[in-house]
Amino acid sequence: MPALRKGSPSVEDKVRAELQLIRAQVAGVRGSLAATSDGLVFAHDVPDIEPSQIAAISAATLALASRATVTTGCGNFREAVARGSDGYLAVYAAGDSAIVAVIGTSSLNVGMLQYRAREIIDRIATYSTQIGAWAAPARTGTGTRTGSASASASASAASAKSARSGDGPALPRRRPATS
Repeated sequence: MPALRKGSPSVEDKVRAELQLIRAQVAGVRGSLAATSDGLVFAHDVPDIEPSQIAAISAATLALASRATVTTGCGNFREAVARGSDGYLAVYAAGDSAIVAVIGTSSLNVGMLQYRAREIIDRIATYSTQIGAWAAPARTGTGTRTGSASASASASAASAKSARSGDGPALPRRRPATS
């Protein structure tokens, strides 16, 4: 493994510094993390919570919200915000292969988070190919991923493409009420 040059921060360190900016610039942010789109933690700034659990639930949020936005004709997923009785979880797409999750207290100003975090997340997105490659499975000679996850991803991509083009299956119809 090549030696790291002194003074040259790693991509993980750069992403962690960006995550720390979110907490510094927005009151009410408890922490944040960057992960691969399949839920593997890359960098985090969450001192009091297990980051791997947040990454896993954020990846599930990404999958569900992505499907919802495509199915309803709203385009590609950008962000989802969940509000609980004691705080918020915001999940953002950061490029094609990364997500950023921000955990906030109940006093979080979500509008300020959206305003301040978007630029930071865009900077994190510039590292998304490196984040995605960090956890990418081995590739075969044809350039496709191996395993059932790639088959599922291919099926989802094909389904999303057909939904966008309008020639895919229609939304399910509601059954009439029975008395």
